[in-house]
Amino acid sequence: MVPRKAALALTPKARELFQKMIAATGSKGIILKYEISSQHSLRMAFKFDLIKDPEKDLTAQDEGVSLEVLDDGVTPKSPSESWNDNLPKLFIHHAAFMKVLGGTLDVEFNPEVGDMTPKLFDREGHEMDPNA
Repeated sequence: MVPRKAALALTPKARELFQKMIAATGSKGIILKYEISSQHSLRMAFKFDLIKDPEKDLTAQDEGVSLEVLDDGVTPKSPSESWNDNLPKLFIHHAAFMKVLGGTLDVEFNPEVGDMTPKLFDREGHEMDPNA
């Protein structure tokens, strides 16, 4: 079954940054995970990883969100249009799916140090806390 709507919306800034990261690294996509923080014990965190080998790095339960937009330059490609297009995507790990469903992903990028911070917002526009 192909979903009618992407599980997660991306801001134009996030979409552009992910496309640049994939192009620069030659990866097959990026996966958003929800796991125990490596910096703070007993806390959860959202984490991004590059996908080198989709056969190893993805499961059938991980859902892709297209990084492409339609001809208008604004509207994201729907899952039905991008499901089998073989283009790199942002994949949502199955353990993160329910946590981010219906939200919006933005990123803050510090080019001086190369640090990227994900900002996830719920449907009402409130920033999501991975531990809530």
